[in-house]
Amino acid sequence: MQDIYTEVKQYFQKVQEVEVNSGKGAQGIKYNKKMFAMFYKGELTVKLSPKRVTELIASGDGLPHDPGTGKAMKDRVLIPQKNKKLWIQYCKESLQYMQASGK
Repeated sequence: MQDIYTEVKQYFQKVQEVEVNSGKGAQGIKYNKKMFAMFYKGELTVKLSPKRVTELIASGDGLPHDPGTGKAMKDRVLIPQKNKKLWIQYCKESLQYMQASGK
């Protein structure tokens, strides 16, 4: 069975200053040791500005991300598998956000 995230992982393994996390624990992509894209239950969660998160939810491209606390995170958006073709695009946008904000 192929990993649903293979295309995203392969793309970001070639990007400098980025680490694709695999193995045990949280699966995702890190910049400056901070996770900006997380592989979450067959879907993708990315870190973006709260304004951009709101825009993506309003457009229907994204869903609120609740890490299990009962409250959605303001700076994370879940991009469902139905929008898998946009995953790399949103990961790149998230990386740019992290780089620009110095996080």
